[in-house]
Amino acid sequence: MLIDAHIHLPTGDQYKNLVSKKDRVLAELEQNGVDKCIVIADSWPQSEIGSNDEVVSLFPRVPDAKVFVVGGISPVMEFDKTFRMIEQFIERKQIVGIKLFTGHEKFYLTDDRLKPVYELAMRTRVPVLFHSGWDNEEYGDTDIAESVLQTYPGLQLVCCHCWYPKIDKCMKLIDYPNIAFDLSSVADDPGITDKILTMVRALVEAAPDRVMFGSDSFGCSMAEHIRLVKRLGLDPAAEQLVFAGNAMRIYGI
Repeated sequence: MLIDAHIHLPTGDQYKNLVSKKDRVLAELEQNGVDKCIVIADSWPQSEIGSNDEVVSLFPRVPDAKVFVVGGISPVMEFDKTFRMIEQFIERKQIVGIKLFTGHEKFYLTDDRLKPVYELAMRTRVPVLFHSGWDNEEYGDTDIAESVLQTYPGLQLVCCHCWYPKIDKCMKLIDYPNIAFDLSSVADDPGITDKILTMVRALVEAAPDRVMFGSDSFGCSMAEHIRLVKRLGLDPAAEQLVFAGNAMRIYGI
């Protein structure tokens, strides 16, 4: 089984409405032999990748669902309103996690305004995802993430992008059992694939039960990310954990 644990709705003028975006997502899964995926909504009420209510309406939680939803929230944009919406979506089992766009937005993982988000996630047993890496990594860097892990030991954090391209930074937090890593975007630059492969392989060997396949499609290639995981040369059990087992457990799907 293959589960892509990190995609967004496609963007561009060729998509005339939300339904056309949904159709493209399902076609991409079919084309790449991916059985299920997690679509991450934006934290803003108007967005090309879809707001919380838009993405939830596109992919209702039904038996044998292929697509699951993670909701986005920001302390700098309609926080109280969005928090109530996220809480209701979780109670109705319409979303399977909460995403913080640290770095894309200028707030730190340790922002005091996020306390109710972490408490909600622990109470309802859903993970909190955060953006990492690139130019604004300080908002969700390893020392900041470590502070959250220590403050909320019952919280399941998911580090999206593994601080790409500095994937070896994940090893600084490897001793914390409540952080997992999704591989979205790590196959983004073919020119450094060998270096990336070495770092990803070391991460999987250190924490085979906490690394998840993700592509960040449609910004990145789903096919290239599948190829990257297969190139790791993992034993079948570890490969299946990365491709599906870990996401099933962490997101409860």
